[in-house]
Order: sequence, then structure tokens, then C-alpha cells
Amino acid sequence: MNIQKNIPLAPYTTFKIGGPAKFFVEAKDEDEIVEALEFAKEKNLPVFILGGGSNLLVSDKGFGGLVIKMSMSGWKLNFHDGSLASKIECDSGCLLSKIVNESVKNGLIGLEWAAGIPGGTIGGAVRGNAGAFGGTMGEIVESVKVLEIPNFSKARLFPSSSRALRIPQSQAFPSRDCKFAYRDSIFKNNSNLVILSATLKLKKGDKAEGEKKIKEILAKRKEKQPMEFPSPGSFFKNPETDKKELIRQFETDTRLRQGFGGQAGQKIGDEKIPAGYLIDQLDLRGKKIGGAMVSEKHANFIVNTGNATAEDVIMLAAIIKTKVRNKFGIQLQEEVQMVGF
Repeated sequence: MNIQKNIPLAPYTTFKIGGPAKFFVEAKDEDEIVEALEFAKEKNLPVFILGGGSNLLVSDKGFGGLVIKMSMSGWKLNFHDGSLASKIECDSGCLLSKIVNESVKNGLIGLEWAAGIPGGTIGGAVRGNAGAFGGTMGEIVESVKVLEIPNFSKARLFPSSSRALRIPQSQAFPSRDCKFAYRDSIFKNNSNLVILSATLKLKKGDKAEGEKKIKEILAKRKEKQPMEFPSPGSFFKNPETDKKELIRQFETDTRLRQGFGGQAGQKIGDEKIPAGYLIDQLDLRGKKIGGAMVSEKHANFIVNTGNATAEDVIMLAAIIKTKVRNKFGIQLQEEVQMVGF
């Protein structure tokens, strides 16, 4: 293994922001992950597991521990004769975009909604229960293979008094045990669970229809999302609200029923309202702090116009949250994960 020092993390994120990792290593298999964790234990270092770098904001100071970049990218199809469903087994480092394309190429449907998600990996998508255009990872995950790390915490991976690293064998979590919820899962709330791979269960379908749907989704993303600037994706979660007057105004303005996603006139969710809609009501599109800007295309995207720092982003996000809270009495929560703060 090649453990490197002081490696800039910005190039490894879709936001293109962030300082260096004190130590950095690319792990290509489970054994290398264990070896990296042994190194972290010896040095008493915190550990961060890095996937495709989307949905992530790294501090300008970087990360003062070991970053393990998941570079396991194998995948295979597992067809079932006579069945309407088939499976794809994917390593956590597989690009989500590649699996979308390969599934449709092989006549499988159910993952088209993920087309165009920038930089995302299977591991990251499972961890955050990624979703778009009416689909989510939790709906198609059959099981997740994980490595459970003892004493893993945000402060330190292992206490200094620990004499030996004893890592149990990897284990499989069936979908029912993954606790999938809106942009959430058991893996997001338990940093001692490292995702190694996932098995996705898709349906057999028409290849041409799948390709058509992917083209439509890519066109929608290009039209509505700021693909021309680096960004982490949607910055805030869509908040829940029971404010009836606000819900009625939202439905009148957008011709959508309360929720998020969907087509005009359709019910699109329960007790949620798009964060982008709330930000739009405050006329914040184009608002800038340093190199960070609220996208002109989509108000729930904070973009890097070229020289943004993490501090710029944090300050801009704080302004947005304060204005939304003051106007609507709603507290926005970041969907983006903060690292090194």
C-alpha cells in the first residue's frame, strides 16, 4: 500500500474545495482497507472513508487523519432465468453512472433515475439513500456487504489503550436492516460500518425504453441543474412542514402537490416541501459570498464559481438558513456531509 502525506482533497470532490489530508491511501480490496485501518490505529488517527466525493464539503484546513479512498470498482450481473428480476453486484467504489448505463445496456430497469448524478459511487449512494425523479437506492438494494470496525468514532478510530486491532469478518445487511429513510440509512448514522459492496435487484425491461428515459432525465438535469459549475449536488434536505398556508402557496405556484419531484398535478411526497422553493421565495439565486454562489438555475445548489473556499460556502449556507428560518420558521438541514470542521 502507498500511504501518502498531505494530499489535497479538492480534486477528489465534485465541489473542488478542500485542504489536504494528513495521510491518504487508495484501497483496492478488503485486505487493503484492514491494512489502512491498522496504520490508523498505530498512529491514533481519525479516519474518513471517501467515495466519489459528491455530497461533500471538505474544510479549508483539510482532514487531520487518514483518508481511505475506496477504489474497489468491480461489478457483475447475476441473471435469473425465468424471472422478471435480475441482480447487479457492485463494489462500493463503482461509479453510479457506470452501473446505470450497464444496467440499461443489459435490459434492466429501475436505476434510470440516477442518470447524471455527478461523481457518485455505489457506496455513497447507498449510505445516503440517494434519490431523484421518484426513485431511491433503498427501493432497489437487496443487501449490503459491510465491514464493522470496532471503536470507530468521529474523534478517534481506536482508543490509545487498544493493544490489537480485531476486525470481524465482513457481513451482509439485508435491505430491511439498512434502515433506509429520506436521505438516510443505518450506515450514515454508524461510522463504524464501512460499505464494501451492494447487491441491487432490478427488473427486466425494454432496453430502448430505458435508454429513452435516461436521455429524458439527463435533459432535465441539464435544463434545471448547474452542470457547468462544480457543486456537491443538492445542498439542503427538503424539510418537513405542516404550515398549511405555505403548502397551499407552494401548490399554487408550482402546480405540484406537497412534497418533491414528480410531474405537474401529481402528489409527490408526504409532509415535505422543496428547500429550493423556500430559497427561491427569498430571491437568493445568484447570491455570492466570495467564490460560492446560489445557482441561477436551481436555488438548492451552491456552486463553486472558480475560487470558492469552504469558508465561503459555510457563510453563504448560514445566510440562507437564517433567512429561511426568519421568513418561514423552518430550519434547513444540510444534505451535504461536512468533513474536517
